[in-house]
Amino acid sequence: MAGGMTSTMFRPRTVGEAVEMLAAAHDSGAAVALLGGGTDLVPALRSGERSAEAVIALRRVLELRVRGAGADSLTIGAGATYTDLAGWSLSPGLARAARVVGSVQIRNTGTVGGALGSVRPAGDLLTFLTAADAEVLTASPRGPDRMSLPHFLADGLAPDALVTAVRLARPGGPQVYLKIGERQAAYPAVVSCAVLVDRVRHRLTCAIGGVGMLPARMGQAERYARDEVDWSTGTVSPPTARRFGDLVVEEAARVAPALPAGPRGSVEYRWHAAGVLAGRAFARCLHHLTAPAAGDPARGSAAGGQR
Repeated sequence: MAGGMTSTMFRPRTVGEAVEMLAAAHDSGAAVALLGGGTDLVPALRSGERSAEAVIALRRVLELRVRGAGADSLTIGAGATYTDLAGWSLSPGLARAARVVGSVQIRNTGTVGGALGSVRPAGDLLTFLTAADAEVLTASPRGPDRMSLPHFLADGLAPDALVTAVRLARPGGPQVYLKIGERQAAYPAVVSCAVLVDRVRHRLTCAIGGVGMLPARMGQAERYARDEVDWSTGTVSPPTARRFGDLVVEEAARVAPALPAGPRGSVEYRWHAAGVLAGRAFARCLHHLTAPAAGDPARGSAAGGQR
């Protein structure tokens, strides 16, 4: 039920059938919604926040649950759940991010495609995929296509297209994901951070969620890391890690459009927290960091879980 209007439910079994149904609904002028895990869509339909005359349920499309590995890349179907990813040894960083998403129920039903569609400013998976330079694979009546994640987030999809998978590079070194959130697991993160190291290409990437409307890459800090890391040993000095965090604070303050201050933290707090998380993640990727001091805003966050 959507705002008092009964929606027609379609249940395709293949991507091809889903594309046909989506195109037909679009051509008819009907308001259509794609249903994956339903963790965001179902409450929105029940509350009347969203309405749809046609709902295309994708749970029976097994193609969307596929995970694959190539020589240099990993491909994850849009229907893969967080639970599917939480134990995936081929991408430990992605697995860490998936393990701290919401409650057990949300991890069992929430999907990769849903994470892309909901576009939460500090979304766990979205922040990690931003750092991973992921690309989004799509299908439409015009055939398969791909687009960079920033392009997807900025422009969205054509109304007759759907996301089929995301693709990212195979890990080339340590990866850490950290977040600051409420004690209740179902609450979204306040600030999130992903740092990925590629020791083969001598490259480090960092994305911060929760300071802007979308997760943002920290380009200045990344360039600093490239020049300061001892790539022969994969180590850095503690002052280098602190400087990396300071640069992230400076960049976080320049992210636009910025999230406004809210009940869960001022903008200044989120900038500071972003720097603390980034410095810690950077150090964990490249050398062991001492335990956090009392009052550290990242105290209680962990790469592999949420305490």
